[in-house]
Amino acid sequence: MVLLGVKVFFTKQSFPSGHVSDIKALRDQGIGCARSQDLEAQAK
Repeated sequence: MVLLGVKVFFTKQSFPSGHVSDIKALRDQGIGCARSQDLEAQAK
């Protein structure tokens, strides 16, 4: 248990991004975040 804790604190691993714009599959489908979709709708 202690060794797992040491590994977690001393490795440089980060969590994957949860932003919609960072996920390639969603970008390919043309899906964006709510904020950018609102801005596009207001511009029309």
